Amino acid sequence: MTCKGGKRKAGLNKSILSVGFGTLNQMITYKIEQKGGLVLMLPTQTLKPSQRCPQCGAVHKEWADLSNRYHVCSGCGFEIPRDWGSVMVMYNVATHRQPGLGTSLVSLGCFSSTSKSCGSMKHLGQRKRLKSCRQGDGETPSAYAVG
Repeated sequence: MTCKGGKRKAGLNKSILSVGFGTLNQMITYKIEQKGGLVLMLPTQTLKPSQRCPQCGAVHKEWADLSNRYHVCSGCGFEIPRDWGSVMVMYNVATHRQPGLGTSLVSLGCFSSTSKSCGSMKHLGQRKRLKSCRQGDGETPSAYAVG
């Protein structure tokens, strides 16, 4: 296979994976909302939760290396395992507690009541069609992208 053919194949594989995860995210979002939950999608590329200190908000480029599994902030001395720190940063952003960052969910109007029952994949399709029709009517969806 030529280099050009390899690039095409890699691009196709990436597209297939992207569509697969997008569909999975839609299904999970639907089920969470049907149970009365809230889906919050954070812009991790700009937020950089695995590189940001949850205590002081400093970004450490050297934390991007996946082999660095334990983080010590040179700014404030905070220490935490990488994955815990990432989760803590995202939680802090969602609850408006991350130094230098944050989004108030209340100010975005994210809190709304939804049905407590789940539906099938058939209902997912019906709901998506109904939702797309209502978008023009000024209805506010309960899943938000922050940032």
